[in-house]
Amino acid sequence: MSPKPGALVTGIGVVCAGARNVAELRCLLARPRRHFAPPTLFPCSGASTGLPVAEAAVTAAEPELPRTHQLAWLAAREAVGSGPAPDAIVLGTTTGGILRTEAALRAGSAAPADYRCHGLDTVALHLAQQLGVRGPVITLSTACSSAAVALAVAQALLRAGLVGSVLAGGADSLSRLTFHGFRSLQLLAPRGCAPLDLHRAGMTLGEGAGFLLLEAKPGPRPVLAVLAGTGLSCDAYHTTSPHPEGVGAAQAMACALEDAGLAAVAVDYLNLHGTGTPDNDAAEAKALRRVFGPALPALSSTKGLTGHALAAAGAIEAVIGVMAIRDGLLPANTGLATLDPTLGLSPLTTPTAAAPRVVLSNSFGFGGNNACIVLAHPSVRPCARAAASADARVGPPALPALRVGAVACFTAAGDLEGTWAALSRGDSATGLVPDLAFAQDITAPFARRLKRLPRLLLALAQAAYRASGSVAPPGLLAVGTAWASLADTYAFLRKLGASHDEFGSPIDFVGSVHNAPAGQIALLLGATGPNLTCSAGDRSFAQSLLCASLGLAAGSALVMAAEAHEPGLSPFLEPAAQGADLSEGGAAFYLLPDDQGPGPRLRWLGEGAASATALLDTLGLGALSERYDAVLLSLPAALSGGWSCAELLALPAPSVIPVRRYLGQHASVSATVAAVAARAVVEGCLPLAERALPLVRKRLLLLDAGPRASAVEVFA
Repeated sequence: MSPKPGALVTGIGVVCAGARNVAELRCLLARPRRHFAPPTLFPCSGASTGLPVAEAAVTAAEPELPRTHQLAWLAAREAVGSGPAPDAIVLGTTTGGILRTEAALRAGSAAPADYRCHGLDTVALHLAQQLGVRGPVITLSTACSSAAVALAVAQALLRAGLVGSVLAGGADSLSRLTFHGFRSLQLLAPRGCAPLDLHRAGMTLGEGAGFLLLEAKPGPRPVLAVLAGTGLSCDAYHTTSPHPEGVGAAQAMACALEDAGLAAVAVDYLNLHGTGTPDNDAAEAKALRRVFGPALPALSSTKGLTGHALAAAGAIEAVIGVMAIRDGLLPANTGLATLDPTLGLSPLTTPTAAAPRVVLSNSFGFGGNNACIVLAHPSVRPCARAAASADARVGPPALPALRVGAVACFTAAGDLEGTWAALSRGDSATGLVPDLAFAQDITAPFARRLKRLPRLLLALAQAAYRASGSVAPPGLLAVGTAWASLADTYAFLRKLGASHDEFGSPIDFVGSVHNAPAGQIALLLGATGPNLTCSAGDRSFAQSLLCASLGLAAGSALVMAAEAHEPGLSPFLEPAAQGADLSEGGAAFYLLPDDQGPGPRLRWLGEGAASATALLDTLGLGALSERYDAVLLSLPAALSGGWSCAELLALPAPSVIPVRRYLGQHASVSATVAAVAARAVVEGCLPLAERALPLVRKRLLLLDAGPRASAVEVFA
């Protein structure tokens, strides 16, 4: 095996049930005591009375912030300590500010300010602001594997040399949506979870946050462990249930070990996903035997102690893995009374002193998302194996361009042909997508049960995949969406409120999960490779492209982004996009490594905290007129009257075109802009202007000027 460079773990931070920091978690692991009790964050009655959860015992440090933001800040602050700010943040989360949204809806509030923290990206943006992070701030949402996926993406950023340090992990709070959602699926244990137990009856919902500070090379901070390898896969089997034979989970573990350059026999301790649900524990047990055979290392699930903190679980368990290596303590499988003999496992029943050199940790989630990480003692591999130079900081990236093998697009004017024709006539493509524009591209039988956003994304995926002519599934799937399926979220919360928290639709709950469309697309195409969902507001499409460019999987990638309007929520989340500006749409790209074949290319250039013009200077793109035919400026309506508008429109380029004027105000408009630009650089003419613009250089810059600026180039 040929190992790739690992990432040095130089800081850890955590908050969960029973522990407000790493020191308290160490005590909890040494003397396990469950902190399960009925929720106090919201009232429960009827069928939910008495169902235990694992609340984090923290006092609101900043009461004006939603709970997820507070939990994330507590753990992030501990991980970074008093040292310099990291260059980037990669966060996994599923809840964002949903607790505030729930309260606002129940109060009948129509004030956009009450919904300003709904977006998942607001959690990472708050951390970036507090810490002074100037580089990429990436938000991923892949259900219960989110934090582990964030660690994989963070490691890829370091290996690519884009940054020298990354704060990576996850955070989630308890909420009515998740509590009653999992209750509607009958997955909550009435008396607390008991992973691997013969009588296990479900999971215990928890909350918390965990972070690892990762660095490319040794510095002043001591090295606690090494993130040696990561592995990602997708079951492509079912929207909520794992593959019964554990095929995808085994694939993720094998990939992580190969990535680390280690054999299975090198693993000293396994931290299981181990939720305590009958199907998950059984599938994971089969996956372990596929990878390790009969000779299993020491293993346990820690969710019987911490509860299942959803997106934060993988990060909390990564912190536990680092602590096991550093402190020499293997945690017990708390909650186990009678071992299920059919599993063929022998978990640790008491905290055990040991000196593990290699730890493997599993995280699996809805949509068949599987993630595995391998942590190693610093002596296992030399620390000097850094992926980046000593001076590595945010700067001109070295990511390759990806060739567009096929593209699909839907706007109010129809598909890409209809959109191009409308723009060529001087018409705009703003507004809502006609149902007939994409209905014919949905052939999956299960699509009949889906609401608007997943149907739109499935149609985009199918159209782009069909146009590619490929007979093999894409090697990687990356979906961008700022808001996920608001129709599902709104329907679930509305029914829940109307029934006084008694009834919530399990179908609506599953549909509200941000990565649900990506899981459905994987089912449609049989795609078993890495499956990522980026939920970073207006940067969601650009971050999906970034993930596809980081080499997380070989071969082709399907990259896409879309938003769908929901009258009950969209006006609060996009308050400046009203009336004539009300829009939706999206685009999908079947991308290939740049093999010098014909067609347009996409390249992610960078993301930064300063103004868009400052980002261009950082990227060395000051002389725009010498490189690009035009700058396609995506400026959200909420910022269009701000101080930066005139500065951006006066950029030193042949033409600066405010593209939302033509394609609408929605968070994934950058994807539709990229689709139009990809066609334009091939045809040598851009219709996004008062008159058609000839493209001499056949190179366009897509500049997103939202809360953080990002840049993508399209060229032929």
